[in-house]
Amino acid sequence: TLADADCADADGDGFVDAWTCPSGDPATLDCDDQDASVGPDQERFVRGGPFLMGSVSQQAGSDEGPVEVVTLSSYCLDTHELSAALFSTWLVAEARMPAGTDVRSLSPIGALQPGRAQHPAEGVTWDEAHDYCQAQGKQLPTEAQWEKAARGGCEHGQDPARCDPQDLRPYPWGTQAPTCERANHASVGQGGPSLCESDTWPVDRGNQGPYGHVNLAGNVWEWVADLYHPSVYAAGRTDPGGPADGPLVHGMRGGSWNTFSTNMRAANRFNDRVLGSAVGLRCARSPTTPTPDAVKPLRYVQVSGTLSHQGQPLEGRAVYVSAFDVRDTKGMDMPPPGMSPVEDLRFEASGELQQDFTIELPAGTSYLVFASLDDGTGADKEDYRSASGSGGLGRAAQNPVRVEGAVQGLTIDILVPPPTP
Repeated sequence: TLADADCADADGDGFVDAWTCPSGDPATLDCDDQDASVGPDQERFVRGGPFLMGSVSQQAGSDEGPVEVVTLSSYCLDTHELSAALFSTWLVAEARMPAGTDVRSLSPIGALQPGRAQHPAEGVTWDEAHDYCQAQGKQLPTEAQWEKAARGGCEHGQDPARCDPQDLRPYPWGTQAPTCERANHASVGQGGPSLCESDTWPVDRGNQGPYGHVNLAGNVWEWVADLYHPSVYAAGRTDPGGPADGPLVHGMRGGSWNTFSTNMRAANRFNDRVLGSAVGLRCARSPTTPTPDAVKPLRYVQVSGTLSHQGQPLEGRAVYVSAFDVRDTKGMDMPPPGMSPVEDLRFEASGELQQDFTIELPAGTSYLVFASLDDGTGADKEDYRSASGSGGLGRAAQNPVRVEGAVQGLTIDILVPPPTP
């Protein structure tokens, strides 16, 4: 408390220094006691200690296990996602134009659009996110830091002195399934995904995590510092930071307004080789240098083939080719609803009877490969429904496809959907 002489309040803002008094309520702790503009409304302190990382859920991908105890040093994480207003101010000051392919709330030159100040920055690239945090004297959180903030540490379970099953909370708010009141996302049900809202929420509206962070599930995906690798989880990790080197594939966490209920889980992992343009960020403040994970770098190889459309031209807005790790399909010939692919690429529809494609996949496992056609009848953001399969879906005749080196000759016939009744 403030009455404790050891709990400093150097900037006089009414919040005590988190680094000298780390055991207090995060709502009372100051992550930067030299700056009165920084308090719990801006950053929340996460006390160091163990937490359970990973998932045993039926919805979990193979990259979410095994579940292990991970130990982190104390750190701070921005309470809210970065707002469009703050992102615009930084872009203009740096004379940078937005570099993302699906930027919203900003003009092409980075000016803030009317009424969008408190909505999250959206369509941010990893480089922009990294540079923004660096400019604030902070950094992107590691995957482990992000997941602990969303899940909580072992101090929240039945026994604060040890990690127990109750510490494996699936969502920032606890164990209850996602609803549109809890998270801004696309709920999965009969008839396909349905948006809670055809827009982002303001950054101060939404679910709260165990330390008071807002919207760690839904609204926009959030970049993390780590290079993505599906097999980094191992016993005994302390302050892990992902692979030391490898392909520039970056991780993201938390789901977005246009992704599925399954993406709301604290353990769910995503990366920028999968379509997901509604991406923003929040920064971390940490005095600890992460320890690289000792894993062999991923090796991506080319997988190519030919698409067809039951003898009809491949016409429409786009075709998509997606690949799922067979370990994630639970023995089925189709992925479970909401399961994230390993690769999901968009191609311009050729208008021809056949179209060649090439994707890249990590070597060393087997995949189910699918294609879909957006024929232009799917709805836009103002009246959203899944558009990617509006012209039909198809699977590789060679499924499952074992990938050790380059693979050629896949054939996918996209089936024309039946007429709408």
